[in-house]
Amino acid sequence: MPSASSDDCSSLWNFSLDYYARPGVADACLQLQDGHGVNVNLLLWCVWLERRGLVLDKVRLRKAQKRIHAWDEHYVIPLRHLRRRMKVEFGSADAGIEALRSQIKQAELLAEKQLQIWLEAEVQTWSDGAADSASPPVAGDNLRLYLLQLNVTEAAIARLLQLFASVV
Repeated sequence: MPSASSDDCSSLWNFSLDYYARPGVADACLQLQDGHGVNVNLLLWCVWLERRGLVLDKVRLRKAQKRIHAWDEHYVIPLRHLRRRMKVEFGSADAGIEALRSQIKQAELLAEKQLQIWLEAEVQTWSDGAADSASPPVAGDNLRLYLLQLNVTEAAIARLLQLFASVV
């Protein structure tokens, strides 16, 4: 993801651009994506929610996953696979192919942005005011809720949380 063009990180997209550009975050996210099938957009959404004082529960997580699943499966992931496959098959020496890969990457980012718009809008459907819950989110709980369902180990989650804490 490219860097955010403004200091406004109130939107999920701007937060994600800013956060993803921080040292070590992109690598950690991509390792989880490739190794465990983690949706990086959902991962960043979990962190964004926590930073906003919002507690994620299983019902809300499942609803959000259901909302974005088809878009992710039919558009985001195929664009990513196409872009990566082209690099493997053709390398990066051909300027024409690299220009095409760059255009595919831009389409992939736009598809991810749309996915994040839906995730951010999902929060607006929460009628009970998750921020008003009796207890504020405990650091990492939202992220842990999501990652444990994908069988990401506690040790890997702890390393990720430590990385995230160091880039705040």
